[in-house]
Amino acid sequence: MCEATPDAVLDLPADLGAARLARAFVRERACPDHCGDVLDRALLAVSELTVNAVEHGAPPVRAHLDCRDGVLHLEVSDGGSSLPRHTSPGTSAESGRGVGLVAAVCADWGVRREGPGKTVWCDLAG
Repeated sequence: MCEATPDAVLDLPADLGAARLARAFVRERACPDHCGDVLDRALLAVSELTVNAVEHGAPPVRAHLDCRDGVLHLEVSDGGSSLPRHTSPGTSAESGRGVGLVAAVCADWGVRREGPGKTVWCDLAG
């Protein structure tokens, strides 16, 4: 069964280097039974959520990881009020695919407002 440290939290810098740190955090703290495909999808999801928080949100930026009943639960919080949108960018667009990628690789995802900021979360199951 899942043995990750419950409620592992990492404060992140509000710059694009935060995505690398968030991936390392997930690699280090993910459940031992979450490997291969689940871990790969988790790394993609946390990268996308972190980049969105840095580019479209506001400090502070924080990643949270937990395992519940074999499900890897990721959250990225930031102090910005703008909510992520699932868009359909054109083929020549250089951005706008992050939320779609998260939706494609995760079992579920969502957003909740918290004070002036928000938390975007996703669940991954093996």
